[in-house]
Formats: sequence, C-alpha cells, structure tokens
Amino acid sequence: MKYEFFIGLRYLSSRRKQKFASIIGLISVLGVIIGVMALNVVLAVMGGFEEELREKILGVSSHIVVLSYDGPMKDYSRIEDETRKFPGVLGASPFIYGQGMMASENNVSGSVVRGIDPGTAGTVTNIEQALGRGALGSNNSGKKRISDEQLSRMGKEALGKLVTKTESGKPPILLGKELANTLGVIEGDQVSLVSPFGKMGPFGATAKVKKFEVVGVFDYGMIEYDSSISYVDLKDAMDFFDMSGEASGVEIKVKNIYDARGLSAELASVLGFPYYTRNWEEVNKSLFKALRLERIAIAIFLGLIILVAALDIVSALTMVVMEKGRDIAILRAMGATRNGILKIFVIDGMIIGIVGTLLGSLSGYGICYMLKTSETIRKLIPFDNNVYPISEFPVKIEPFYFLAVAFCSILICFIATLYPSFQASRKDPIEALRYE
Repeated sequence: MKYEFFIGLRYLSSRRKQKFASIIGLISVLGVIIGVMALNVVLAVMGGFEEELREKILGVSSHIVVLSYDGPMKDYSRIEDETRKFPGVLGASPFIYGQGMMASENNVSGSVVRGIDPGTAGTVTNIEQALGRGALGSNNSGKKRISDEQLSRMGKEALGKLVTKTESGKPPILLGKELANTLGVIEGDQVSLVSPFGKMGPFGATAKVKKFEVVGVFDYGMIEYDSSISYVDLKDAMDFFDMSGEASGVEIKVKNIYDARGLSAELASVLGFPYYTRNWEEVNKSLFKALRLERIAIAIFLGLIILVAALDIVSALTMVVMEKGRDIAILRAMGATRNGILKIFVIDGMIIGIVGTLLGSLSGYGICYMLKTSETIRKLIPFDNNVYPISEFPVKIEPFYFLAVAFCSILICFIATLYPSFQASRKDPIEALRYE
C-alpha cells in the first residue's frame, strides 16, 4: 500500500482534534448518497413515465401514416400492399377518419369515428388488447393479471363482431370505455351517429343520422382516447361518410419505432407525389420534447444536492489541512513531494465521493427495483385515471443513467478535492513548524 493511500485513510478516522472534521466528512458521504439515490430514482421514474406514455399513444396511433394531398385515397389497397414490402414494416391497414355526434337515450357526446379493417387493424395498433381489457371490465379488479396473449384472443373475438351481422340488423360499433359510460350504454344497446355533413335538401344541407349497435367496449387506459374514439367497419364508414371505395389513409407499424423517421422519408420518396407520410415523432414532437426537457431540469436541480455534498467535502478537507499542518511539514521534511501531499488529500475526498456514490447507486437501484416489482408499494401511491394516463408507478431501470450519474458524482467530488489538496501541497514546512 502506497503511503499516500495509507495516510489518507488515517486522516479520515476520528481523532481527538479532528473529530468535528470527521463528522463533516460523514455528512458529506450522506449528502452524496442522498443526491445520487434521489437522482437515480427520479430519472428511472421519469424514463418509465415517458415509456409508458409512448406505449399508450402508439397503442392507439400507428407508427407511420400515409396520406394524400388530393384527399381520400382511391387506390389505398395498392398503397397498403406496397408498404408491406418494405423491410422493417410489420403491418399496414387502411383507415377512415371522421367526426360526429354520438347520441343515446341517456346522453350526447362528440366522438372521433374511425373506420378500420378488422382483419388488419390489429397488426398496426393495440386495439385487440384494448378490446380484451374492455371485455374484462371491472370484474377483474384484484384478480390475477391477464397476459397480452389472452387479451389479444379476447380482443380478436370482439373485433370480429364488426363484420358480423347484429341481431337488430344495425351496423356494429365499438366504443371507448369512458364514452360508453358517458352515453350510458352497454353491449347490445343502440346509439345514433350524427354527421353535420349530410345531403343537400331544399332548405340546405341536412344532418345525416344513422343508428349503430354497440358490440364491444375497449379500454386503452388513457381517458383522452377512451372518452372520444369509436370504431366501425371500414365499409360502414365509407357508407356513412360518403367515401365509396376511398380511405383517408394507410396506417403502418414498424419493427423498431426509432426507425420510423427514416422509413417514413423512404416511403414518401418511393410512393411519390401526391402521397406523403407522417411518423409518430412528428405528431407527438411537442409532448415528448417537453418530457425530455422536464427530465433534464429535474436532473439539474437534484444534481445540486451532490454539489452541496461536494462543498461539504471542501470544508472537511480544508479543516483537515489546517489541523494537519505539522504532519504535512514533517512529511515534507522526510522527503514527501508536493504531488504526494496533494494525492493524500485527493484520496481523502475521493474515498468520500466513491463510497457515497456506490451506496447511493445501490440504494437507488434497490428503491427502483422495489417500485418496479412490489405490488404493495406501487398501490401505496395511487394515480387518478382522470388526471394521469397511468394507473401505477412506472419505473424504467436504465444502466446507462446509473453509470452516468455515478460518473458525474465522482467527477464533482474529484473537482471538490483539488483546491484544499493544492493548498496543502503548497504549505511551507518551515513556516508550519516555526510555531510548533
């Protein structure tokens, strides 16, 4: 063991004259632990929230949408077939987008009406899982979790009802959970869909009204979607919105969501005018940019805890340097170099920083792991579905962030040791021993 490391360890131990300095050193360790732990936990929670929100949004919306400057597509089948040939594309499905007023015997509510192809819609969105959750309803609360495969099987049955003739003879429709609650309807009830864009009559345009039968309820887990979206069969949407043989566009799902931007540009180039594409990053740019900015801001503010701990390290080392003036002079007289003295106090500060960072990282990981795996702890922090798009605490443990926080913490602690260590190395041994 080199003498710098040995002496540095000795200086950290509590002695009669430096007991106060040792207490400050312990406070510095505690400060580093709390700072690193808090920063790791918050970054993991923010990352989990962003990932959960992205999954929910992409569960409703596709990764890429192909649209036309000319309006509705007449050759949507050709576009659908061409896009499936691209490498990295998992599925493609045509859709019709429209708006209308949904009315029942109990209430009235606006709705976004989406015409979908039941055979391919499940390949581009998570509608099958959403229908599966909607079929379970509230009867599954507190019971064993249902796997995605089971939800998909249940959802496929509900999705197949869009092409099945109903008992009443009315075209089928799927409603969001909150929309169905607002209208006060359940499966088997009828609702009236009203469109302001009807046929022209002698007194002007008349509203178009058509009755639909509710054949299923879906639950995406986001009130914004569950309270406003309804699905009908593509052919029924064509008939209602007077779009015979036309579709609003084609939705596409890709293998890697982060390749969507490049693939979107490539698709637009190959398809040519009048077709253009939009990817999920463009559509939700403001939202995810705000989330990343919020994560950075929180990381900076919590990083100040580590900075305060680093200032405590400066205070502790400065006091040790002042009390160890005689020892420093004796070491210099025995042949210790200025660099050797500097290393002693740098080692002191780095021990505080490394120990605090290590314990903070371990405790932060432990808290994140408990939040991620413990049902009891997650239920202690309730989330209101009317306010938050999540129902439980989201946590995403990313090793990169843990390593980045640890590196920054150790770097800050290292910088904090430089000034008092440099002052110690510059002490004149003669002046130090003159008054001893």
